[in-house]
Amino acid sequence: MQLALTESDTEILRDLLLAYLPELQREVARTERHTLRHVLVQRQELVERLLEQLGMPAI
Repeated sequence: MQLALTESDTEILRDLLLAYLPELQREVARTERHTLRHVLVQRQELVERLLEQLGMPAI
């Protein structure tokens, strides 16, 4: 799937992902249930990949 974004939309999406990533990382670290942790790790990896594609490597 291709997603066409304006420069403004790209910047907003990048900011949203950057704001969400630290919270997601904390949730992964605190979650003890294996199945939930797996889902959260998948989400974290997706956010990191999207940030890289948007030209900003995840921290």
